[in-house]
Amino acid sequence: MISLDLNNIPDLNLDGHDVPRFLEQIHARKQGFYQVLDDEDMMQQILDYSAQVKNKYQNIVVLGIGGSALGTITLRDSLSNFFVQDSPRLHVLENIDPAFLAEALQALDLSQTLFITISKSGGTPETLAQYSFFADEVKKAGLNIAEHFVNITGEAGLLRKISEEENIPMFDVPEDVGGRFSVLTPVGLLPAALIGLDIQKLMAGARAMRDAFLSENIQENLAFQLALVQFNCSQKGQSQNVLMPYATKLRTFSAWFAQLLAESTGKIDETGNHVGLTPVPALGVTDQHSQLQLFAQGPNDKLVIFMRVKNHGTDLNIPVEIDHEKINFLKNKSFQDLLDAEQRATADTLAEGGRPNMTIEIDQLDEAHLGQLFLLFEGATAFLGEMFHINAFDQPGVERSKVLTREYLS
Repeated sequence: MISLDLNNIPDLNLDGHDVPRFLEQIHARKQGFYQVLDDEDMMQQILDYSAQVKNKYQNIVVLGIGGSALGTITLRDSLSNFFVQDSPRLHVLENIDPAFLAEALQALDLSQTLFITISKSGGTPETLAQYSFFADEVKKAGLNIAEHFVNITGEAGLLRKISEEENIPMFDVPEDVGGRFSVLTPVGLLPAALIGLDIQKLMAGARAMRDAFLSENIQENLAFQLALVQFNCSQKGQSQNVLMPYATKLRTFSAWFAQLLAESTGKIDETGNHVGLTPVPALGVTDQHSQLQLFAQGPNDKLVIFMRVKNHGTDLNIPVEIDHEKINFLKNKSFQDLLDAEQRATADTLAEGGRPNMTIEIDQLDEAHLGQLFLLFEGATAFLGEMFHINAFDQPGVERSKVLTREYLS
């Protein structure tokens, strides 16, 4: 299970907090991100489809943006080899930069490619534009579009209509699960299953953390503890949340976290105040040589959340043959020793400077622990919404730009 270690975070009194009241408020929102974990029919449909198309494609290409892409990228990067991707290879086209799309088209053998179009609303303009482009290319290549596309969408919308007209297989995004909370629906599970990840273990880990999230015992409810730290720090002016995993494979988890936190907490509360937490993605030890100077001696407006993996699955000894004071301390040490020492040193350095930080530790990085991490942060975000007196599950601030985009192109 995950553990939380607090460093220079005063006044975190776990007594006197009415967790049942917060849970009641969250339940009243009628959000399904923690209930979809029990959907056995959904899981079986994904497993059946994955078995049906196994070994049929060399490339799996996701067409989506935001919550339709970031979770899938995290799953791929956290649980696959960076340098050697077995077939099929998973590509996520999360933007509409024409050079980016043109290079993808040039690199792909369309006859060996399955496209997954993802839009809960069915009308995301960027995703529909991507679909239109690649569907046209598939048809021009003389291929059957129904054999090279599978679409994931909500109960209504243009993408569902297109899928029905083209006889394209479809998976449903539950109506009560928002995009940034959808990684543990077909949005993330289908691409993960298609590249051979164990989605059953992923969901089992998520369910274990879900049980903790629903616990009225604050000592067990890690999501509430995390949210309480985030909220208390924000009330003291530390409203920027740095997420700094000490594992390269978790780099894109920070990008997933950034959308989750920003879209969920950046709101106008019920009294008209502008509230929210600003995510700052970072990576240990890389950002010790980049952003750490700011974290340590810049404005004291940040909570730094470290992520530590106890067992990386492998370790490498550091051979030291030179006798020199600048390197002798590495003798008989491994890269794991060095990584852990640097994380501890960074945390203590920040604490000595009066900078609040905490460490989230997992035993190893696998499907089960990643599932726990997803639910930990989703649950904490749900609690943050109630602490800030906002709806963590809407996003009214982005609607205006969508309206203007259509006006500018009309």
